[in-house]
Amino acid sequence: MREQKNKVSFFHSIKFKILMLVFGTVFSSVVICIATAVPLARSSMLDRTESYMEDLVYIAGESLERDVAALGHDEVMNSEALERHLGNVKVRGMNSSYAYLVSRDGTMVYHPTADKIGQPVENDAVKLLMGEISRGNRPETDVIRYNFNGVIKYAAFYISQDMNYILVVTGDESEILRAVRTLTVNSCIGGVIVLFLCNIIGFIVALKLVKPIERTTKEAARLAELDFTRDETKKSILHRERRDETGVMNHAISVLQQELAMVAANINQQCEKLNTSAGHMTQSVEETLNTVEQVEKAVNEIADGATSQAQETQTATEQIIVMGNLIEQTDAEVESLRENARKMRDAGEQAMEILEALGQVNQQTKDAIAVISKQTDVTNESALKIKTAVDIITDIAEETNLLSLNASIEAARAGEQGRGFAVVAGQIQKLAEQSNESAQQITGIIELLIQETQRSVETMTNVREVIDKQDENVTLTERAFGDVKDGITHSIEGIRAVSGRTKELDEARVKVVDVVQNLTAIAEENAASTEETSASATEMSAIMESIDSNAKDLNQVVEQLHGTIAKFKI
Repeated sequence: MREQKNKVSFFHSIKFKILMLVFGTVFSSVVICIATAVPLARSSMLDRTESYMEDLVYIAGESLERDVAALGHDEVMNSEALERHLGNVKVRGMNSSYAYLVSRDGTMVYHPTADKIGQPVENDAVKLLMGEISRGNRPETDVIRYNFNGVIKYAAFYISQDMNYILVVTGDESEILRAVRTLTVNSCIGGVIVLFLCNIIGFIVALKLVKPIERTTKEAARLAELDFTRDETKKSILHRERRDETGVMNHAISVLQQELAMVAANINQQCEKLNTSAGHMTQSVEETLNTVEQVEKAVNEIADGATSQAQETQTATEQIIVMGNLIEQTDAEVESLRENARKMRDAGEQAMEILEALGQVNQQTKDAIAVISKQTDVTNESALKIKTAVDIITDIAEETNLLSLNASIEAARAGEQGRGFAVVAGQIQKLAEQSNESAQQITGIIELLIQETQRSVETMTNVREVIDKQDENVTLTERAFGDVKDGITHSIEGIRAVSGRTKELDEARVKVVDVVQNLTAIAEENAASTEETSASATEMSAIMESIDSNAKDLNQVVEQLHGTIAKFKI
């Protein structure tokens, strides 16, 4: 029954674990090798194919361009000539590879499929190249990857120097990577074979390793049954003399059997001494319990005082922190006030500059008005002089009119002889009348000009008075702003002094906070220490009670231990 219980199933045995270790190691190695080799082979195959396609299309394009230069466009750019030039241009060993030629306008010039010749190109990649050519760019020879009707293709292109045509060599990606797929399948098959062989070898090695372990397990089972007698059979001696780890383990178990037998004998002797010591320990524990109760009571009183002190110190700290916050707020307000005062001082200085400029402008206005007033007076005097001259002209015109009238009368007396003189006299009379009318019009204009000039003089006088008043107000305003500026300067100095005092107060507050916090920390440490001491005393009391109880139980254990030692086979 006990042998069936100690028997280990295959799936829980070391043999199964060794097989799983071999399987996992080999399987992981195979997977890692395949996962590493296949992408490298794929990348290498694609790089080699792209390089080959690029060289192939470059050589074919250069050859075609030389033939066009040597033989002419018409001799080369026809179906038969292009078939000879490009019919065999393809990647060797790839049935999907071929070459075709496209003009710059997108027309298929040559294609292995005759129906596509003369048709517009359907390849989006070639259309992109045509777009670059239409913008005047000539892309260098390269290989591009594109999707055509659900098939991934690679195309190497060559654009002629005059950018009149595009030569393309294409091939399917699936055919390029065919060798990689073959490599993958072969690698998987080889990996399965290696995995199978390694598992067979692992199973054989596991059998060799497990047999000595099973023998050692039987020896350990005998120890579990408290059978410390030494097995001197031939197999046991051979197992102990093996030079591997199992031999060392069997030898160690044999030594363990001897040592345990000696230990069992010693335990039996010490049990009696332990029983005597337990009685003495019980008496000492009772005395210690009385002392611990007195210490615990004193420590609790100290802990209550330390806790109260810590609370009061913490309250003081909180109040000082509140005061510090108020000082910081005051400092911030003072700084804001200083900034506002600085802005007011700058604004006052700007206002002083503006008032100085306004005074200069006001003075210039006064000078200009004085000049205008002077010119107005001169204009008024000139108008009066013109009016006097016009009055003289009017008098002359009236006298001329009288003279022409007299001349007309004398001409009438003279008869025919005076007719010509009468005509002249009539003309003079007309001129005199016209002069008289013009003089009257000029007189009206001059009188109107004199009236307007007098109004201008009056207006200038009023403006001069207003400017003088404005100049006085500007002067008074400038003095007032000067007083404001002085007051702002004094205020800034006062604010600076308040800020300095506030900073000193904050520094003192910080020092007080540090002191109070130190006191708080010390009080908290004292409270914590006393609480820990009280807890330790309580714990010690509990320990002593437990020791007392354990000491009482120890006698029972010793008696039970005597019974247990009797079960050992020594």
